Amino acid sequence: MIGTEAAPWRALLPQGRRFVALPSRRRPVVIAEAEPSVLRYVRTALLAVPPGSSLPGWAFVAARGALRLQVLWHAAPHIESPRGQSPQARHYERLVSGGLVLVLRHSRDPDGRLMVLVFAPGESRPRFAVKVPTEPAGAARVARESARLGEISALSLGLVRATVPRVVPIEPDGDMPALVTTAAAGTPMLVGYHRHGHTSRPATVDADLAAAGDWLAAFQSATAGPPAPLDVAPAVPDMLRHRAGGSQVLDHLSRLRARLRRYQAPRTAVHGDFWPGNVLVERGAVSGVVDWEWAEPAGSPVRDLARFVLAYSHYLDRHTRRGRSVRGHPGLRSGRPGGALVYALDGDGWYPRLVSHFLCAGLRRLGLPPACARDAVLGELAAIAAEASDGAFAQEQLRVFERLAGEVP
Repeated sequence: MIGTEAAPWRALLPQGRRFVALPSRRRPVVIAEAEPSVLRYVRTALLAVPPGSSLPGWAFVAARGALRLQVLWHAAPHIESPRGQSPQARHYERLVSGGLVLVLRHSRDPDGRLMVLVFAPGESRPRFAVKVPTEPAGAARVARESARLGEISALSLGLVRATVPRVVPIEPDGDMPALVTTAAAGTPMLVGYHRHGHTSRPATVDADLAAAGDWLAAFQSATAGPPAPLDVAPAVPDMLRHRAGGSQVLDHLSRLRARLRRYQAPRTAVHGDFWPGNVLVERGAVSGVVDWEWAEPAGSPVRDLARFVLAYSHYLDRHTRRGRSVRGHPGLRSGRPGGALVYALDGDGWYPRLVSHFLCAGLRRLGLPPACARDAVLGELAAIAAEASDGAFAQEQLRVFERLAGEVP
């Protein structure tokens, strides 16, 4: 359903049902079927204040409060599904097969997609996840993820196979491409991350890093192949050549690649976007990993280690007003692009120590020296800048890369 309508998510709502729009009817991030099992899942597994949100934090707190007691559910903003249906919407309704629906509008990418979670009646967890693009660029990304998931699923994954979504075959519809997979169990790590005080406490951060490291160790052990020199993601040089123009970025990238190639490690499967938003946890362990669009069946094993550190550090200061000290992180002030990453790599205190331990433990497991940790992170920072669909975000990452790469002896 590649549409131009102002709110394409409305066409995804099955007819004749009532939905709760959170945190507000005007700007919903979550559109949930007004059924107890779905609303309990929303309250416990989804609602947290996203960084940079135009809505105040109290709106999310109020939404969680309204869902805590069933007698208060009527206080949440409701919407009705549209009365008329397009052929594409009817096709979508066949996909959900009478299940209860939860639509997520959490992506701010310009080539956006909607995520729809489908619950069987009475079940407390979603059974299927459906990605629906809202424009042609999003359709290409959905198709790419479907292909990459097929490649990863063909590998011998060992114990982590249960954490990788399985593609569910569907009847194709040219006007409405969609990817249907089994829904991963657990709660996104990012939900806990964004709740008050989580990243200011060493114990909770250490638990996140440990869970991610344990999953990566199992994933890489199951898919390890012959050794090869380290390098950046395959498409990065060409993509940055187009994006960076005449800046010093390409010179820095060339020197970085030369340093990385001094080291060899087993090639392993690579997730390619391994960050807390794509990692689901349950009882302290990773229970699912989603969004396999950038996956490779064989690539550099340091990429996922570095990506997790980059993303985890990126949001550290996002709930602090610009120029203020970040709670729990002495020396870190909010607002400077790349400031949290510089703090993670070069700062003092418990957080830089935990990051160093996470990186070094992963590198030692791969037979690599801790000395290449910084270059591994720089290589993945270049990949983020190359892949980003938001031009402003990409340029910000390029400036951070140029700054940090220029400080390498």
